[in-house]
Amino acid sequence: MSPTQHGAESHGFLGEEFLTWLWYRWETDGGEFTLTGGRVVGVALDDFLAFAARTEDDTEQTLRRGLPTRTAEARTALQQGHRLRKARLLIAEGERQWTATLDAPTMTLAGVKLPEDAEECESEVDRTHDRAANWLALHEIVQGLYGTFLKERLRPDYRETAAAAQATWMSTEPGSNNNLAGNTSTVAGD
Repeated sequence: MSPTQHGAESHGFLGEEFLTWLWYRWETDGGEFTLTGGRVVGVALDDFLAFAARTEDDTEQTLRRGLPTRTAEARTALQQGHRLRKARLLIAEGERQWTATLDAPTMTLAGVKLPEDAEECESEVDRTHDRAANWLALHEIVQGLYGTFLKERLRPDYRETAAAAQATWMSTEPGSNNNLAGNTSTVAGD
């Protein structure tokens, strides 16, 4: 068994909780995060959601196209205890924007679309350096977001505060809960 598979088996639920938390924060707080060092990024869920089956006998559910986060099917899946296993994310920092599908149990990115090459890229070497820098930036952003999530998730009062607010959000109809919980953001470096 590879280290990634072993990690997914033992801690994959944290990645699934992370994706659901991103969705919650996007709908209730606008999806803007301030990461360590003052880095401000925006995150939204795009046109693909896949929910994990609760048991081996359950059916996995996939929603595509349009705004699946705004559907009754998506909210019902959450209310029935399904975790978000995969989602296509839109991530923005300043003028740069990435799209990627995050596989939550393994925390791997697929289908990544990098920002456009910088205008000052004049050669293939410049473009390669720019693309590598954008890959690194995306990795740092995802790691920073996950660190922010873990900091909140591991607080002693998590169940009574953030988890309770997220459970209330999950029980509401899609689109009816903007600013339900107020801003509960934490900075990864705090």
